[in-house]
Amino acid sequence: MASNPHLGNKTACILLILILIAVVIILNVVIIFANYSVPGVKEQNVTLPTAAHHNASLNVAAAKYPTPTEIPRFDETRYSGASERPNIVFILADDLGHNDIGYAEGSHQVPTPHIDKLAYEGIILNRHYAFVACTPSRSSLMTGRYTFQLGMQSAIVISHGQPWGVPLKWKLMPAFFKDLNYTTQFYGKWHIGCHTRAFHPCSRGFENCFYYNNNDASLFNYSTGWITPVPNRSGRDLYENGFQVPENCTNNVYLPHLLTAKFEQFLRDRDTTKPFYVQMNTPLPKSATEWDGTTRQGAAMFTMPEYSLRPAVASLPRKFEGRKKELALIQALDDQVHHMTIALERKGILNNTILVFASDNGAQSLVSDPDRTNYGSNFPLRLFKRTVFEGGVRTLAFIYSPLIKRSGVMTNQLFHISDWLPTLYEAAGGRVQDLGDISGVSHWQSFLKGSGVGPRKEVVLNIDQISKQFALIKEYPDKTLYKLIGGNVFNNSYTGWELTLGTTPSNLMRRRTPASVDCNTQGNVPSAANLCEPWLADCVFDLSNDPCETTNLALQRPDILRDLQSLMTDYRATALPYNLTDYVYDERSNPTLHWDGWWVPWLDPVPVLQSPPCVPFNPSSAS
Repeated sequence: MASNPHLGNKTACILLILILIAVVIILNVVIIFANYSVPGVKEQNVTLPTAAHHNASLNVAAAKYPTPTEIPRFDETRYSGASERPNIVFILADDLGHNDIGYAEGSHQVPTPHIDKLAYEGIILNRHYAFVACTPSRSSLMTGRYTFQLGMQSAIVISHGQPWGVPLKWKLMPAFFKDLNYTTQFYGKWHIGCHTRAFHPCSRGFENCFYYNNNDASLFNYSTGWITPVPNRSGRDLYENGFQVPENCTNNVYLPHLLTAKFEQFLRDRDTTKPFYVQMNTPLPKSATEWDGTTRQGAAMFTMPEYSLRPAVASLPRKFEGRKKELALIQALDDQVHHMTIALERKGILNNTILVFASDNGAQSLVSDPDRTNYGSNFPLRLFKRTVFEGGVRTLAFIYSPLIKRSGVMTNQLFHISDWLPTLYEAAGGRVQDLGDISGVSHWQSFLKGSGVGPRKEVVLNIDQISKQFALIKEYPDKTLYKLIGGNVFNNSYTGWELTLGTTPSNLMRRRTPASVDCNTQGNVPSAANLCEPWLADCVFDLSNDPCETTNLALQRPDILRDLQSLMTDYRATALPYNLTDYVYDERSNPTLHWDGWWVPWLDPVPVLQSPPCVPFNPSSAS
């Protein structure tokens, strides 16, 4: 059969077209690669999903990452707009014990996979210190100052109906971030002043607030206070932007779920042209207060079946009912952190977010307060909340962010809760010197470099003129940390260690982790090698070699004792006095007698604002 000349022409045309397309593709590829080789154009760093993957690839792809000295401080010339400043989310746990998160001591009782993942892929701050109780720690966090320089240092926290708080002359953290064009949001427990509206969070720099003011709240009806039984001093304490949130607006949703949902709603509706600072002061895992049916307030630990039925909780014997409830609250905390992280990820902004997790102080215990304990564990650290021993002030904390390339590490650099303001402010592009004469110091550069060497060489843990309680830590030239403790401790009769409920000396129910504390003592349970009675004489401990404070070196190292005492004298000269008259309950605040069952800013010219109409809360609307 003769060939068709038209078919041959068509075939030739098709081949020619295909050749031209191939040439165009090859030219584009060449141009793309040529652009990457142009001087001054750097390859974008790849954010790896986990710390393990990141560390494994450092040697293979080291050229992709700038050396520590090449990492500059944030400045406007590196970014195209304000929205590229990092978002910041700060999660502050309440009364969380050292042994109550998985990554810390590897306790089998508290599997916290979501918190652990963030910690292991971030930077674990193994020497993070706060103050002895809620109010002083939160005051220091928000101001960047030692609380004894604010007049807020007492272990006596703000109680219901007491007219005091962080003095209004001090500018708080959210106000500083607003100076950098940040949107500022607050959720959860405030507890640094509420007797007038000027002390509420939305008057101190937060643009939107969903909060309760007092020390604790029921996790279902958001009431707090006590019944004596006469007069009743219990009332509802839940506000949004200064307005009371009525019962029909919330449907008694579990408070941790409600706060998380509010955060998710904010992310869904947020203005993408502005970065944000969010502070989530979760009520977890602290116990609330509840009338015991007679004349006292008692601990009420509000849990949910979805947490109390989890294997690690359910497997603990029923005789440890209080500890089981504590473990359920910790499961709720882990879920809360997880949902917040997922919300950031789904919004597509996790890669440009800095997330901080910390506790305000150590856990309370059965010994410290049988009526209000939260059944937490600080083991193997010594003592508990309201004391300056390590169990009261050495708190769990980490920082996570894909922006920090030298992550997946643990650092023993001294870090104080007052350091968060300058650290995060510098991370956001601010100049630390604009914060004024604060106590805190910025660790941002050390985080970026991954050096493990911080700028802080000493930290004051408290100077309390009421309880006569004081302590400080100093790092000496040989890198040894020495600690001074003096004054009253608890009831001046007990200064020991407490095993985690449900464990025994032969079965501590834990596996060692990189962050585990090694007491360097014989046996599993630390004990005092020599006596320390701070109410009689100051004590000195070598925290580098004796983190569990078993050996008082005051007699063996009089040189260190004198040096630390001299340093404490210098700090005492900067401490402000108390106004003891403010620490008295004001009957005018009584919710039942005066305010229709609500805790209100009773000294404000307008104690009650008319609440706007609301749509009953529906959790499904948050996503």
